[in-house]
Amino acid sequence: MIQKYTIKGIRKFNKQKVIERTIKIFQEHADDMYVLRRYYFHSEIEQEYFTLMAKNGSAQGVNVKLLIGETLVVELPWLASKLDVRLCYAFLNAVMKVHRMARITDEDEKSVKLTDCDAEEQWSLRLKNMADIIKKGDRTVLAGVNRDFYLNPSFYQNNDKNADGVSAAFKGFVFLQWAYSDSKDVREEKRHITDDEELSSIRVVDNSDDVFIGACQYVGMMKKNTCKMVRFEDFCQLLDGQIEFRRVDAAQAFLYKMNEEQWGELFDKAEGIVKEHFRKTFIMRWNTDISNYKLCEFEDAMDDFEEDDFYYDWSIWDYQKAHYGDKFYMIRTGSGKHGVVMHGTIIGTPYSDEDWSGKGRKVYYIRMSLSHMIHPDKSPLLLTTEELSKAMPSFNWEEGHSGMILDDITAMRLSEAWHDYVEKVHQMAEDVDFKFFLGYKEKD
Repeated sequence: MIQKYTIKGIRKFNKQKVIERTIKIFQEHADDMYVLRRYYFHSEIEQEYFTLMAKNGSAQGVNVKLLIGETLVVELPWLASKLDVRLCYAFLNAVMKVHRMARITDEDEKSVKLTDCDAEEQWSLRLKNMADIIKKGDRTVLAGVNRDFYLNPSFYQNNDKNADGVSAAFKGFVFLQWAYSDSKDVREEKRHITDDEELSSIRVVDNSDDVFIGACQYVGMMKKNTCKMVRFEDFCQLLDGQIEFRRVDAAQAFLYKMNEEQWGELFDKAEGIVKEHFRKTFIMRWNTDISNYKLCEFEDAMDDFEEDDFYYDWSIWDYQKAHYGDKFYMIRTGSGKHGVVMHGTIIGTPYSDEDWSGKGRKVYYIRMSLSHMIHPDKSPLLLTTEELSKAMPSFNWEEGHSGMILDDITAMRLSEAWHDYVEKVHQMAEDVDFKFFLGYKEKD
């Protein structure tokens, strides 16, 4: 279904010049349309692999692969938008203008014409592809350049003319790729919603951000630490008519942050499965006397703290109770000052791996995203285990396994103690020279 073009006869591919010419040709058909490139890891037979996209106009983009030996392979997906088709032909024409000895063939090894009529023919084929999906009547997932599009043909079969339904489907497909780009994608979780139910797909929203809710069985509505799990269709009906809500296809929606009173009213009105104390809190431990993780590694990590893909994998004891979105605090013990040196959120599923201690035990690990890192020896202020022991004596803050789950009352008190600690750090930062806070790092 993908239209594939092979270009040979290129001695040395002049990518920069080809891209410049592509943009010039493309903008003759789509003025003021911005062309983007997304690069991918390439295989052993590829020198480069990237996708060309027209911002606000692409559905599936145009894939370009430069193979070893200076052969280009250009792929036009089977549900590419009209501007994707135009961008593909602009790129092919640009290659021919920059590399005049090049030869373009299709999958049948026939020479390819690059006229406007040929481009229109390719676009007509894609209109037919969409029409066939709608006519078939089955829900289909369409992979887009930025998001999947969940197509429910019944949404487009009731148009007066079939062509109107096809155009509307393509319009929705393209719209989803580029709309609300600042919205945060809500991570999918797998949970047992009821005791007699298998693992279900759930996306949890807490009204703290503008979010994109991807396909799922349940939407988890949070109110403090209580989650009400509502079936997706019921959630859409509940939010129907709210200006902060927009359903974009058969299985996905956008939700803007609303005022807390309004959110609370919707939460109370929703019908779903209620689970109190939904998000758990784990205490991770770093005993520098026995750990193979050294302070110098911690210091190196602080240099990388602000990178977008920064994370930690750490051993976890209560792994069966850990879920994406749970909170953690890392306690440093052993030589030196004892206290909280990391805080953040669990972002992975527990997995077993080689025992860090070398004793051959079966050890589980969890991936964590950090919101705070505090150097125990360089930060002017530390939330110490001594303070925690006085405030919450029922829990052993000095000893125990890494990844122990806190009871709900202790978790709430720790959250309050942490909030007070951060407030004190912020106040100190206003009162003294910033250089003293090199041992404290925080993300928004």
